[in-house]
Amino acid sequence: MLESHGPSFIEGLNSEFAGVILDQDRTKATLFTDRLGARPIYVTDELDDSVLFSTHLNSILAHPAFEPSVDDELLSEFLKLERTFGIYTPFEGVHQLHPGSTLTVDLEDGSTSLERYWVPQYRPTDRPYNELVQEFSSIIQRSVEERSDPSADEGLFVSGGSDSRLLLSLLADDVTGYHLNDSINTEAEIAREACETAGVDFRFLQREPDYLTDVLERVADFQLFQSFFDQAHFAGFEDELTNEVDAVFSGHTADTILEGFYLPTREVPVPHLGWTIPLPILEPVESVGSYAEYIVNDYQYNRGPSTNTQPEYVTLDKSPEAVLREYMTESDDGVVHHGVKYPSIDALAHAGGFYPITNNKAYFTYYTANQMLPTHYPFLDNRVIDFSLSVPHRHHARRSIVNRTLTNRNRPLAEIPKAGIGLPLTYPRTVYSVAELWRSFKNNIVPGSGSGGGSWSDNAAVLRETDIAESYLLNGECSEQYPAIIDREKIETLYQRHLEGENNYFDLYALLSLCNSYPVKNDRMTFQ
Repeated sequence: MLESHGPSFIEGLNSEFAGVILDQDRTKATLFTDRLGARPIYVTDELDDSVLFSTHLNSILAHPAFEPSVDDELLSEFLKLERTFGIYTPFEGVHQLHPGSTLTVDLEDGSTSLERYWVPQYRPTDRPYNELVQEFSSIIQRSVEERSDPSADEGLFVSGGSDSRLLLSLLADDVTGYHLNDSINTEAEIAREACETAGVDFRFLQREPDYLTDVLERVADFQLFQSFFDQAHFAGFEDELTNEVDAVFSGHTADTILEGFYLPTREVPVPHLGWTIPLPILEPVESVGSYAEYIVNDYQYNRGPSTNTQPEYVTLDKSPEAVLREYMTESDDGVVHHGVKYPSIDALAHAGGFYPITNNKAYFTYYTANQMLPTHYPFLDNRVIDFSLSVPHRHHARRSIVNRTLTNRNRPLAEIPKAGIGLPLTYPRTVYSVAELWRSFKNNIVPGSGSGGGSWSDNAAVLRETDIAESYLLNGECSEQYPAIIDREKIETLYQRHLEGENNYFDLYALLSLCNSYPVKNDRMTFQ
């Protein structure tokens, strides 16, 4: 392809990739990555007349000629929001290659030239919804077919929702469905029923009580500061997966790409009760300031406390919104969000959660699965991305094109209730919104009553029932490695209050992820 088309062949590549082209005369090298930066390349030009790059952040930090220096503000961003956004990392002078771009390096003098070959252009087309469904159905079918290998043993991560069910309807009946859970609860039963309805084998992967301790140990050296350690959901079952299948499919990111998961929607506060009710109504984003406010306060963007305050153990005298705004600018030429350029504020609102894909709070799920075995993500297909950018925001917020497509393709699968809601996927999305409100109401009145038994660990219980915090956070070795912006005494107080009934898991998981990362454990962090 390089000989036939030159470097422009990169623009025609599909889905996830990263690479380097070395000129025949060895005077230039060109780094490139996919549209969404799903396979990030980390770069620093802090060395004299040299550019250091790697597909893993820790390779940069481990280089003997590079002295990593921590940016306190970006580190606080990771601790508060579970990732550093855009191309930035918590380390000064180290960044990701811009998504959808090439970076040409002159090997003689170390100079660089960046070219973006793709940016997300939000260009909605006002068409009948049925036409959109038909178009998407054709796209996702081709996406799955092109990734599937009839001669290979293939698996599929199956949840109780709709994304994996749609893939199940498109894959051959010799695929194996894998579901991860603590027990055979409601979600697991629905996943099993989906596999049985599709006529495929169901494989239950049961987490033991110390599962997340094992995961923390396994993924410590893979920490990219783009998710907390617990997002490496399948890492503890690497042996089972690699022994049983050649590759696995995942519906991960479908809600982000197609269903407006990160689109700002309206929340209505309930007076005197401290609750907020999410509504499927778009909240206009008028400036980067309002977008920063949305990131900090929206429960979809942020698993942690939705408040504009730093974790109580962080001593930085700057609010999370102010930190975000430091790295966001707006002009007639577009918007820059943490080093990533968007052509408009609408494009930022639409694509900010997946361009780059490391902005997704669950990116570590994707990354660690790819470290185990080939993992296919049909919803990251270029055609799916282009389709998403052509669908009006109102459809992303109020309708489910995945549910409608599944209903058209395989109604028996769609009629199986969705876990946590208890309604078939054939119902309109507005009905789900009402059901979600009812579940939220019940859970606020009687905690736990609105839960249908999901597939995620009970993180608050993990901290109370295992020694993960005592062994990996509060021991003497960890305490000597805390960054200067962290107050150790407040960590111990926070943990004690958690043991007594508060739910502080998010802030504690942030510290577990940081303090067990490669740069901290190997003394590769210099603090401001």
